Amino acid sequence: MTTSTPTPAQSLTIISKAWGRQEGYAFFPWIPGDAPDKETRIKSWNEGPAFLWPEEQSKIVKHLNAHRNDDLYWCPSLFEDKQRRLEVAMDEHALWADLDEVNPKKIQDYPPTIAWESSPGRYQALWLITGGDMQGASWPGGENQRLTYYLGADAGGWDTTQLLRLPGWKNHKYTYRDKNEGKPVQGKLLWANGRRYLPDDFNDLPEVQTFGEVQTVLEDEVAHVDRHQVWGRVRLKLPQRARDLFGAREAAGDRSEQLWWMMRCLADVGCTVTEIVALVRPTPWNKFEGRHDELRRLTIEASKAIATRSTEVKEHLEEEQLEVRPGFINLFTLVADVKPPEWLVKDILAVASCGFIAGQPKAYKSWIALDLLLSVATGIPFLDHFPIRNVGPVGYVQEEDSLPLLKGRLDKVWPGKQADRVKRIDGELVWEPPDPHDIPQIAAVVRQGITISDPAWQSWLDEQMTLGVEGEPFKLLVIDPLMMVAGEIDENRSQEMTTKIFRPLKQLCEKHGTSIILVHHMKKGDQGTGKSFTRGGQMMLGSTANHAWAEDSMYLRRVRGDVVIERESKHTMGGSFKVQNLRNKGWMPRVVDDRLESPDDEEETEAPQKSTSRSRTPRLLATLRELGPGPHTTQVVAEAMRVTPGGARRQLVRLAGAGQINRVGDAWQLSVD
Repeated sequence: MTTSTPTPAQSLTIISKAWGRQEGYAFFPWIPGDAPDKETRIKSWNEGPAFLWPEEQSKIVKHLNAHRNDDLYWCPSLFEDKQRRLEVAMDEHALWADLDEVNPKKIQDYPPTIAWESSPGRYQALWLITGGDMQGASWPGGENQRLTYYLGADAGGWDTTQLLRLPGWKNHKYTYRDKNEGKPVQGKLLWANGRRYLPDDFNDLPEVQTFGEVQTVLEDEVAHVDRHQVWGRVRLKLPQRARDLFGAREAAGDRSEQLWWMMRCLADVGCTVTEIVALVRPTPWNKFEGRHDELRRLTIEASKAIATRSTEVKEHLEEEQLEVRPGFINLFTLVADVKPPEWLVKDILAVASCGFIAGQPKAYKSWIALDLLLSVATGIPFLDHFPIRNVGPVGYVQEEDSLPLLKGRLDKVWPGKQADRVKRIDGELVWEPPDPHDIPQIAAVVRQGITISDPAWQSWLDEQMTLGVEGEPFKLLVIDPLMMVAGEIDENRSQEMTTKIFRPLKQLCEKHGTSIILVHHMKKGDQGTGKSFTRGGQMMLGSTANHAWAEDSMYLRRVRGDVVIERESKHTMGGSFKVQNLRNKGWMPRVVDDRLESPDDEEETEAPQKSTSRSRTPRLLATLRELGPGPHTTQVVAEAMRVTPGGARRQLVRLAGAGQINRVGDAWQLSVD
């Protein structure tokens, strides 16, 4: 630039170098050039419109031309909103100073990149930054203030919203007009192609005392933020890309852009300045790491991120903070459209209910839990007895047993469950041989240190339940055992157990429609000894909150090698049953003594010990006739009769001994087809 009096378009080209390649709002306020005195100038101040740079460059030029006879100013900062405010200022790509009487030609150690004379003997200047930006440089205590103080320039001309005169513009201030025969004095551009600087070139400038002009986040404030708790609270509200960035081990690409975007995301989900700083500080995207002013710079960016929240986001956050208190509604209205409970496992576990499989050591808790998982995942009856009403993928959290121990258990239970598989196709019961390639959909996590009372782990669990298996949510989640995942809480304190474990799990249960079963331990002692009988739920370790939380539970106790399971349910009648045949080489549980009877099943559910050939044989023959010609497995017959496989087998054996039916391998058929 050779001319000392550039045109408005040339002036814009010069000053726009201070904005880098950013896109934001620029401001060009003005004062009428004919204002006769100071009071009039103050009253006639006009902030003017916000211009989107560089999209509205032509409009800016028109604006400059329209005010050639006025005192026109510009701001060396761009802004993300249509207001010239610190909170929405964008990154600095230059430093600036109102030098007053400091002649830029005499500045030796930090010569300006661009300098101009704004009025006789008074100067302003820019120091352009290359190779990066200077985030927060214009905040109190930053490089801009430090440079200003170091040069002895105007002590108030360094802040973010500072206004400067345009290079080469006329100065219409009345004091100069009075000395110049009523005419404005001409400003002069001195040079526009001086030295450019790197961000680190200003690190050696002396520090200045800010006297509390900006509220920075101190070390102890950040240290008191529970990052794990905050992350657990907001994690699932963040976009997947943001979660990926927070999980990255090293930075790739533009760290400034990624850091700003991460902060914006945290701000939009309700994080405070301190929380934002605490979360982003340890990430590889923290480009201020190691700098003496790291916390101050992070605080500046976090404050700006919060200030840029949209109106919609602010309204949403306000709504979340409002305490919604329900009003009373007629009870009959509330229950008018409520559907009856839907079974996941008939008579055992309802859909989206919570409960326990609890028992003393060696009571087959984990075995029965694994049987339950396999049953729901495949549709094979639970314990070879209870029908599965909702088949689907399941989740399994195992924090106690090792993988070898778990494999040994699985190798025993799974083949046993495959031994006799039945499906109903078009209303017909069809036996299906086991398929070695048919792997149940059980998503498992083994010994990963999960702490279910930790909000971060609860957030993780929420995400995993959403993902399910190949996008299909879990039908059932089993966590084994409770006290290995409970974390550092007092198991005997009901309020603590409720607020930190049971309530969050219930919320996850209802959100995903997933039944949740906790495997838990019981106190030592025989709950069935003596005349009085202590209910299983009352024998569990921990507070009374455990028992109160449960909706469908099974409480196990060993009785002479067998397992007696007491059922407690809020969805049907309680009762108990015995599981035999558990000490075999294979897993072939046999349910007997099933004492849970509902009005619908009263005539169809068999109590094997009371069955007689005389009372049941005619019904068995009728069932075989209904099934049609050909051999039928025990399981098919039991399903058709709605009795236990053990009870069906005993009747089949008696009929075969009487010559009324024939045995064909593991199946049965009428003597005459």
